[in-house]
Amino acid sequence: MSRLLLRAALGVAAIALMPAGVPAQGPAQTGAQGQAASCDAACLTDLANRYMDAVVRHDPKGLPWAERVGYAENGTKLRVGEGSWVTIDRRAEAPLVVADPQTGRAVWVGRVDDHGQPGFYAMDMRVDGGKIAAVQAVIRRKQGRQPFGDPVTYAPGKAFGATLPTKARLPRGKMIALVQDYIASQAANGEGATVPFAKGCAVMENGVAMVGNLLAAKGADASCDGALAKGLFGEFEAVRHEVIAVDEARGLVAAIGYRDLPAAAASFTARDGTVYPPEAGYPRSVAFVSLFKIENGKIARIETVANEVPYLMPAPFNPPAAKDVVIADTGVFPESASADRAGNLYVGSFKGNIYRALPGSDTAIAWIRPDATNKLASMLGVLADEETGTLWACSVPMGQAGQVSALVAFDLASGAFKQRYELPPPASACNDLAFGKDGTAYIAETTNGRIFTLKPGADAVALLVEDKAQLVGVDGIAFSGDGTLYVNNVRQNTMLRVNRKPDGSFASLTKLNVSQPLNGPDGLRPLGDNRFLQAEGPAGRISLLTIEGDDVTMTVLKDGMDGVPGVTTIGDTAYAIESKGRFMFDQSLKGQDPGEFALRAVPLGGIR
Repeated sequence: MSRLLLRAALGVAAIALMPAGVPAQGPAQTGAQGQAASCDAACLTDLANRYMDAVVRHDPKGLPWAERVGYAENGTKLRVGEGSWVTIDRRAEAPLVVADPQTGRAVWVGRVDDHGQPGFYAMDMRVDGGKIAAVQAVIRRKQGRQPFGDPVTYAPGKAFGATLPTKARLPRGKMIALVQDYIASQAANGEGATVPFAKGCAVMENGVAMVGNLLAAKGADASCDGALAKGLFGEFEAVRHEVIAVDEARGLVAAIGYRDLPAAAASFTARDGTVYPPEAGYPRSVAFVSLFKIENGKIARIETVANEVPYLMPAPFNPPAAKDVVIADTGVFPESASADRAGNLYVGSFKGNIYRALPGSDTAIAWIRPDATNKLASMLGVLADEETGTLWACSVPMGQAGQVSALVAFDLASGAFKQRYELPPPASACNDLAFGKDGTAYIAETTNGRIFTLKPGADAVALLVEDKAQLVGVDGIAFSGDGTLYVNNVRQNTMLRVNRKPDGSFASLTKLNVSQPLNGPDGLRPLGDNRFLQAEGPAGRISLLTIEGDDVTMTVLKDGMDGVPGVTTIGDTAYAIESKGRFMFDQSLKGQDPGEFALRAVPLGGIR
């Protein structure tokens, strides 16, 4: 793959709306999900306006600052009180503010004056616990290259920020997916673009109509689909971005990021054969904040504030990228992973060992091994349960006559054996598990299409449901934040909701509509609310799933890996198991060296 295509692929993979710290599994809620309780949309909007008032006064005192605060202008880190805090003396009286309690972000867009000179201003504020934790602004002043309109007279129109009728709204996950698809299409120069646009959709940047990276000859030329269809983003090397805020009622999505333009070629050719010179003959990046208006399932308008910055300018607040975790053993073939709040990683394997990587370590070593007491065989699902101090593991005796599959419990601190819960016949495969809010374990049994439960204090599992038609192949299992149970099916490439009665007993199964075809869905881990991480073994990828009603919006976070049966999270990093299972199951590869086994670190959120 060329460097340009590789960077484009990486650039569009960044995904936002992830909490700063998410649990590996279970009902606990942390990070961004706690924002709604501490600072709702009105609170966030008020903070954004108070912040801008403080900038105009040149006085940051009196604002609720977090203990540590990040501040940046046009990608450059500054101290609060420096830069535009000194020069801005006026701000818009009627700005556009997008406030999102779920992410704790407020985006403020409007006019500012530096010593009386009008300019375009867009600010992304992150609020933690009602306090300002980070602010980054994109500021476009008159000096510099086009586009630059008239900040005094330009406004996007009242309809842009107006509340939509209920029937014209989309669920949050689908809104984000539309924006992600559009930005991915930009990075791919419109190749294969299928983004839906409303009639009359226009692209505006700094108050100027745009077509691709070029000024539109007239307003009608600034159609959202025209530049993609014509291939007028040929200068773009990558679009690094993060979706930061969503307002479902108004149909608004805010994204922040950087377009990278290397100017490596003297020209690019559009699909109609027209040759265009680069807009500038030198390498540069363009920092931007874009607001997308989405109505009736289509993008209706795009408003952007953008400013040129040095080429490949890094995002100011990204933490250092986490390292991959390598398993220090051979013949491992890892299958499942879990993590605790302290940052310990636990990995099950077909070899029968459970491996552990201590917090901050990039190496996992064998921690629990098979013995006559625990009777471990191939280890599939593993799950750290901090409420009871237990590490749970699914043991499956592949090819071992007379042995049975079982859920096995170990002490989470020491690894000492606790208890073994065997699954009833016929021969079965305990594959993965999840815990309800009452502490009941729900166990996916793949071979016979069963889900078992294990109540706290019980000595044996109980059957919840058996369904040969829909559950043979059941694999990943997880709860949403509201206590709804979901499973996927590795054999049938489906996702199901397990409907339960008020007393917790089984009611029915509902097959869900997934936005992309599945290919061997496997490990499933909750991210809080209605969002999940899913691993797909044969597809070699992990994805973000957002479930709204019977619909599942799927966004691929990372692909191209060598078999991915499991995934877990620590903080803002996902760890995807690269199992290399083909070396175990493909007879033509048996005996060949698969190389190292590892959990690949994938950043969640931020701009990479």
